[in-house]
Amino acid sequence: MRIVLSLLVALSCAFSLSTQAAELSSWDRFKLWNDCEPMQLVVEKLSADASDIGLEREALEISVRSRLRAARIYGLESKFYLHLIVSIVGRAFSIEITYNKVLHDIASAETGYAITWVRSGTGTHGQDSSYVISLVSQYTDEFIDEYLRVNDAACGR
Repeated sequence: MRIVLSLLVALSCAFSLSTQAAELSSWDRFKLWNDCEPMQLVVEKLSADASDIGLEREALEISVRSRLRAARIYGLESKFYLHLIVSIVGRAFSIEITYNKVLHDIASAETGYAITWVRSGTGTHGQDSSYVISLVSQYTDEFIDEYLRVNDAACGR
């Protein structure tokens, strides 16, 4: 019985390790691989309605930048950037965070920026700017988790 149990535990461990390795697909690498180079942060100007709920661009910048710095992936001079667009219209909001990287098109020999990762959402804010900031933070954390998973070896983690 012990042999069977030990064998099951060993197989379970081996399966989970192979599953984790298989989870990193070519598509994941295309979207997020950059050899763990730091990225810039671009936060668009907020709409006039944002001030009605006390939402400030600086608060969004601080929230995202501090998370990128904590993950050691923030830099002012980089060809990669995280782009944040937050819109407030009346009682509604929309959030879009995109990762932008330089890609080269072999067919046309053109090089340019492309969005390779995006998270977005809409909702109602209830006059609470902290709710919008918390969602921006959540999306940023999702990005960082995926980015570090893909760049794990290069980031030395």
